[in-house]
Amino acid sequence: MAARRTLVWAMAVLLAIPALVFGATAAHADLYRYWSFWERENGSWVFVEVDPAAVIPANGAVNGWRYGVGGVDSTTNRPPRSKAAFAEICGTAPSPPGEKRVAVVIDTGTAEDAPVGVTPPEPFAVCATVDVDANAVQILQSVANTRTDGGLVCGIENYPNGGCGDVVAGATAVPSDSPTEFALPSEEVSRDQESGAPQTPVALIALTAVAVAIAVVGVVVARNRRR
Repeated sequence: MAARRTLVWAMAVLLAIPALVFGATAAHADLYRYWSFWERENGSWVFVEVDPAAVIPANGAVNGWRYGVGGVDSTTNRPPRSKAAFAEICGTAPSPPGEKRVAVVIDTGTAEDAPVGVTPPEPFAVCATVDVDANAVQILQSVANTRTDGGLVCGIENYPNGGCGDVVAGATAVPSDSPTEFALPSEEVSRDQESGAPQTPVALIALTAVAVAIAVVGVVVARNRRR
């Protein structure tokens, strides 16, 4: 298991060495079924070849997670199929002090990417509000149920519900893509709504205060009459 995880995140370095050393080319290298990690830069997706836990996205960043069959470098992987910019996912509200806002795109891939007999769930995008020091994996965990194994992200929102970076037997080419629509956040969610804190109308607070004041006055008047 440890050797497989090392291949998934580190073999990009080995693939840069001439194929004659290994007696194979990247085209014939093993392909895996796993969640690859991407960052959006200048309107384009950039494949991240290091451990996502070592990546500290900046405020306003767009992170992408793509489930699919691919290798361990950008030439054998396909990026998330969303073109949504940060503002389309997170809006324009400023980040709270000491925190950052990062757009997270979850692309569950195509039917060709899915394990046998499994239908991929709908892809979606969400906005994460996290501590400024949060890494890419922590950001993902703040917005989605995440299954990990030794630093490798194995499942997001229970997809898939088993396996982790498994070799795809007999695969010789990366499956083709098809266009898709992403579910985007419909509206900005306030910090109180995120935490589940009840929203008390101002008018109700005012009426409650008046009722308390009347009750206090009534008690004082009653005591004076007894005297």
